[in-house]
Amino acid sequence: MARDNPVSRRTALKLTGAAASTALIAGCSSDDGNGNGNGNGGGASEYEAEPEDEIHFEATTGDWTGIKPSEIEGSSNPTLILEEGETYYIGWTEGNNTEHNIEIWDENDEVVEEYETEEVSEPDDDQILEVTATSDMVAYVCDPHSSQMHGEIQVE
Repeated sequence: MARDNPVSRRTALKLTGAAASTALIAGCSSDDGNGNGNGNGGGASEYEAEPEDEIHFEATTGDWTGIKPSEIEGSSNPTLILEEGETYYIGWTEGNNTEHNIEIWDENDEVVEEYETEEVSEPDDDQILEVTATSDMVAYVCDPHSSQMHGEIQVE
């Protein structure tokens, strides 16, 4: 997948992450009463998934908002911790009438093992990927909104 922009997605995401880290250090991480201290007002910022887990998001253009399981409900772009070789079901079940898709990327911002869906404005069963975790996986992304809708995957 060729890119015309001289600034790679990874570089843009690193800059976004640096800005978010600066905001966090600046005081946005105070205990806001939700018990997780991550300042996002929702669920956990990391989720250690169990094999066969169904992980569902709302596609909002600004981020992937966790819906299911309850541990990530309301969380923005939570990090998914997966076990290598195990199967998971990852996708989006709610949207904002804007075209989205979900893709699993490697460190070069390339789709891993064809784990990608078509862009649609209303999600259906085709927006849930059955994924077998591999060490190549580093992110789940909405390609049209990859600078905001980008969550980390850690495979252990």
